Amino acid sequence: MTSPGDDGGWWSNLPPDRVVRVHGATDRELAESVNPLPSNAPSIVFFAVDPTTANRAADLVDAVVAELENAAVESIPLLLTEFDRHEGSSTLDRRAARVAAVRLAGDTAHFGPYVGALADAAVAGRSARRTAFTLETRAAGSTGVLVSAHRRSTAALVLVVPAETDAGVVAAAAEWLCTHAGAAVWVTGDGASNMDRFPSVSVRAPEVPDGVSTVLDRFRPLSYPPIAGHPHPASEPEKRLARALDAHDWATGREHNRSIRLGELTRPFTVDVLWRIEKVVVEIDGNEHRAVDRFAEDRVRDNQLQMHGYMVLRFTNAQVIDDPQRAVATIREAVSRRRSKGDPR
Repeated sequence: MTSPGDDGGWWSNLPPDRVVRVHGATDRELAESVNPLPSNAPSIVFFAVDPTTANRAADLVDAVVAELENAAVESIPLLLTEFDRHEGSSTLDRRAARVAAVRLAGDTAHFGPYVGALADAAVAGRSARRTAFTLETRAAGSTGVLVSAHRRSTAALVLVVPAETDAGVVAAAAEWLCTHAGAAVWVTGDGASNMDRFPSVSVRAPEVPDGVSTVLDRFRPLSYPPIAGHPHPASEPEKRLARALDAHDWATGREHNRSIRLGELTRPFTVDVLWRIEKVVVEIDGNEHRAVDRFAEDRVRDNQLQMHGYMVLRFTNAQVIDDPQRAVATIREAVSRRRSKGDPR
């Protein structure tokens, strides 16, 4: 069957509580079409299966749950907004984070001790300790945190399976994760065709040019789209710049991870930071932007933005991490210049 959905979202008609095979679109097309995460989509997480290490279902489950837990730690600031991730935070800060997490759990279905442990890890700037809770608790708890942090009611795990992967191993792991993590599991990739025990669903998603960097290219083995209006929880440069900008009144009015469509016939794309009225765009480039195809695609997009009146500022990850205040000074000059001229058009 085909599932473009009434609203065009490929996820719309996929079951929210089962394991199915997905075909008709590549994993990169699926990922790019939910960047940033649409308001009507579940909390979608992608996991790229490594066939060289997925020798047993238990090993694959362990790997997936560990990465879900890391994502939950990174996403805690979206759930507990009074706390942020700071390196070397004090014991007092960590205790306060635990108290806030337990208080949250008192009003929700979250398991307080586990959410408290995730909050402690987030403030301390480390991974959660894996031995403190059962695998089932960690699977359900981390998925629940992602769902709440993303303001969703359901979650979906997309397993990207290469052709050479043992289909039986992935199938057993997918069933365990669907049962214990409380998420739909949608299997895609060349290896998905070998899993005849699961129904197959055809979906459609817009094509993605080779030069475009999707979240699958940026984050491995687990990746997920950002929430519109927020820095990506897994991107330290985006979070570092956001914290630096938060200290300045002039930086108000900005939006993080917002889509821009320049015309009715053009494909929308997401920018890292946007001042919509001033028409200033800030992009933070990782190493993937050095590739020839990606560099060329960036230039095409920059030219399109500039022709529509936008000023585009680009910084590398290293520039933001090493000297965020210098990046902030450059951005302030650009925003102030646009404001002083009034209408940037």
